[in-house]
Amino acid sequence: MNTKKILIIDKDHDSLSLLSSRLKARDYHIVACDSSAAALSIVIDEVPDLILIDSRMDKVEGEELPLVIKKNTHNFFIPIVMMAEHDSIAEQIMGMRWGFDDIIIKPCDSLELQLRIGMNLKRAQESVQANPLTKLPGNIAIERALKEKIASGKKFSVCYIDIDNFKSFNDKYSFDKGDNVLVQTSRILLQAIHGFKDGNIFVGHVGGDDFVVILNPEREESFARKVIQDFDQIIPTYYSKEDQEAKEIIVRNRRGSDERFPVMSISIAVVTNLYVPFSNPGEIAAAAAEVKKYLKTQPGSTYLRDRRAQQIENLDEANKIFHIEGKENEPSKPFGQMLLAAGLITDQQLEEALKKHFVTKQRLGRVLIGMKALTSEKVGGMLEKKLGVPYVSLKGIDISSTVRQLFTSEYMKTHGAVPFKIKGKQLHVAMIDPFDVMTIRDIEQMTECTVYPSIILEEEFNEFVEDIFEESV
Repeated sequence: MNTKKILIIDKDHDSLSLLSSRLKARDYHIVACDSSAAALSIVIDEVPDLILIDSRMDKVEGEELPLVIKKNTHNFFIPIVMMAEHDSIAEQIMGMRWGFDDIIIKPCDSLELQLRIGMNLKRAQESVQANPLTKLPGNIAIERALKEKIASGKKFSVCYIDIDNFKSFNDKYSFDKGDNVLVQTSRILLQAIHGFKDGNIFVGHVGGDDFVVILNPEREESFARKVIQDFDQIIPTYYSKEDQEAKEIIVRNRRGSDERFPVMSISIAVVTNLYVPFSNPGEIAAAAAEVKKYLKTQPGSTYLRDRRAQQIENLDEANKIFHIEGKENEPSKPFGQMLLAAGLITDQQLEEALKKHFVTKQRLGRVLIGMKALTSEKVGGMLEKKLGVPYVSLKGIDISSTVRQLFTSEYMKTHGAVPFKIKGKQLHVAMIDPFDVMTIRDIEQMTECTVYPSIILEEEFNEFVEDIFEESV
């Protein structure tokens, strides 16, 4: 059976349905969508092997969709095929400039479509040697990405990511469950960069339990925090309840003796050219090896950046070791743990919700509401406490037509923002992401008001926007 995943992006629902049916008949796993905005999230969540895009899809912030997708360089090797009408000569000529790798004429001939997809998949596999399990670029692509960063002269950070005590987990729980952990870790890494709008972020899989992420230095710490927080929250659920409580496992070694190992943790060793230049990938790998060696001596999940302007001689002098569970630099408690501490959910409900959250990519609160473990009011109240931003439910609020007309329904849907009250030059806006500075600035420029954001649950937002669309039809 074919396990390749194809993302089809087309506004024409009939065309979308026909292509999906044809490719499903060839045993491809199909993901379909009809908007450019939705496609960007799907690329991160689903990691397709190939993308088919209709040439008439909307631009994203003024750029062609394929170029935006390939800004994150771990997507660079995903073949993107334009589907163009026979008479759209200009679009076909511009295809390569717009980031397309191939073109096929609509309506697509079944045999030609199959051959083109097969050739593009084969060419992509040979050029990148993607890891067959996680679908992330492998060693050839990693080396190429490092060389390109060095040659660009720009500042960058390389995060070498390693799962500690992975072998002992494999020995006790089986290689299949170990593979599940590797796939889950790749999802955690991709989710951690989701929302970074500066692009040019590379995520690769060296092999085994080793990964590489290349990104801008200013993004590095927030990336590391997010990865460690999510890893420490979700990965323990792969252990039995007994091992979770003990925070260790017992594995019989080759000599027949029992050995104890802590539950898996994650180490993030970072090398950057902020302090010292690099001339080749070998120098970066050598510096990272010394940082990784030091991290192996530290308990739990850790993150360390080499801040020296010279070769490392004694890592005991390293500036910063970051422990999520340590008292220093301790971030706010994870949302699930806050709900647990407040007695609103049980351990079992949290464990089940976390697994669904990482599979479906739905927000944890939405998952818990769907499980009927919590009401939307309880979730909103806890989010208000965690984020320090007021929660608002639009169900009981009568929004005046004057305020509603400040945004088009399309703008609300695209930016996840709804104006609900205005007083003088103070505009109160319910937002799915109340920390989206770009949207807040855009609204302030558009309305000439000061924006006061509140948080709204995604499900409530979607219901509200759907009602607006129905009213406008």
